[in-house]
Amino acid sequence: MLRKIKNKMNLHYLVLIFCITCIFVIMSIQSPFFLTWNNIDVLVNNFIMEAIMALGMTMVIISGGIDISISGILPFIAIIFAKLMLIGVNPWLASLIGLVVSGTIGLFNNSLRHVLRLHPMIVTMATQLTLKGLNLAITGGSVLSKFSRSFTSFTAQRPLGLSIPIWIYILLAVLFVALSKHNRRFIHVFFVGGSNEASMLSGMKINSIFRMVYVISAILAGLAGILSVTVYNSASYSFGQGVEMKVITAVAIGGTSLTHGGEGSITGTLLGTLFMAIVYNAFVMSGISTYYQDVFTGGMLIVAVLLSEGARAINKRTNQAKSLIK
Repeated sequence: MLRKIKNKMNLHYLVLIFCITCIFVIMSIQSPFFLTWNNIDVLVNNFIMEAIMALGMTMVIISGGIDISISGILPFIAIIFAKLMLIGVNPWLASLIGLVVSGTIGLFNNSLRHVLRLHPMIVTMATQLTLKGLNLAITGGSVLSKFSRSFTSFTAQRPLGLSIPIWIYILLAVLFVALSKHNRRFIHVFFVGGSNEASMLSGMKINSIFRMVYVISAILAGLAGILSVTVYNSASYSFGQGVEMKVITAVAIGGTSLTHGGEGSITGTLLGTLFMAIVYNAFVMSGISTYYQDVFTGGMLIVAVLLSEGARAINKRTNQAKSLIK
């Protein structure tokens, strides 16, 4: 029975679950407040925007690309949403406009990548820098706030004790897991990331797949921007500073390869984001300076890449050994 369970579960998942369990046990011993409902609520809410964006980033990286622009899109859409709210636009309409704008940015990223034949890191980095400049120019460095009471009272609601962003993340996580296993276009992302040439010869519309993943990534970043406004009841150009590295690290820790496309999973990303959220919370609970969070993020990114490459090399040798035996 145990052997069947082990075969069904990815070894990478087991390692992540073991690490998460160890941190939970250690922190619960060190601090009696770690396993309290209030702290768990803080733990989840503090990393929920990164978790939402990690879903889209996973598909982008599996396709063999990268999206650095999310740290520019998040505050840009937050500012647009806030501006629309302040002039009296309905929150739902303002949200729709924000998501359409973010999707358009995703289309722009893919178009530049396709037409200019540039690496997606260069394209999305240029978009990121452009948006960050626009964010500062639009706001003048000031914070946008003072929304209507009806809006702030709505965003303060917590159905079944969970915040609205958490409920949205749960729905998105379930949707993405289902799509990545059963939707043909989502499955094609893995093939495209594995080999563009083979996918093209098999009749897949390569650019259509790339367009889809970059639009999804941008829309989820825009959604994170809108949700940030609902959480903080304000919008600022400083939202999302360095968020792209946290998101990429969470995806890499979840087992998605940064060096080879076609490898990864949404399930792994869910575990990776949970691991990152717990570790960042442990930093706070332990009284360790938050300055070391960037050190941890960089270190974990290196470890994730090394483990990914190591696992790939082991699998390659194993397959070669099996072919020789046959």
